[in-house]
Amino acid sequence: MKEKAPENSLGIYLTNRKIGNIEIYAKTNIPTSDLSRLRSGKISSIPANKLYLISLVSEEPIGKIVEIIYPNLNLVSNRTSQQKSKEKFTKLGTLLISVHNEINSLTSISLKTGIKLPRLKDLIKKESAVILAHELYLIELATEAKVGSYFERLFSGLQLNSSKMQEKLKVEERNR
Repeated sequence: MKEKAPENSLGIYLTNRKIGNIEIYAKTNIPTSDLSRLRSGKISSIPANKLYLISLVSEEPIGKIVEIIYPNLNLVSNRTSQQKSKEKFTKLGTLLISVHNEINSLTSISLKTGIKLPRLKDLIKKESAVILAHELYLIELATEAKVGSYFERLFSGLQLNSSKMQEKLKVEERNR
C-alpha cells in the first residue's frame, strides 16, 4: 500500500519567491506540467532530487527550503531498536550505514519517521526506488543530521542547465 505524502507548501514557497514554472523547467528539465501539479498540491509526493534542483534555482539552502515547505513534519516516535545487514546498498543506504548505530537502526528510523520498514529497505537497497523529499527530511531528523545535509550528499552532482539550454527550453515551452 502506497504511503500518503504529507502536505507541503512548495507552491506557496515558489509563489512567494516569484519563481516561475518556465524558469524552473529551463534550468532543471522538470516539466512545467509536473511543476503546476506540485504547485497546486495535485502531486504531494516531491522526489528529493527534484526538490534539490528547485533549491538550486531558488539559490537558497536545501535545509532551509525543506523546513519551510514541511513546517509541521515531525518524527512519529523517539523509540530505538537495532538491526544490521551486509548487503549491497544505494547511496542512501551507504549514507545511513555511515551513521548506523543502535540509535539509527532501520527499525528505529522507521519507528521515528513513520516510514514503513519495507519502504526503508527499498530505499536503501533498490536503485529504482525514488526517495521523496519528505522522507529524506524525516530521515535527517531521525538521525539528528543537519537539515539538508543528506540532500547535499546525495544530490551534489545535480546541476542546472546551461544558459544556452535554458533559453532554448524557454522558447520551446512558450511555443507550446
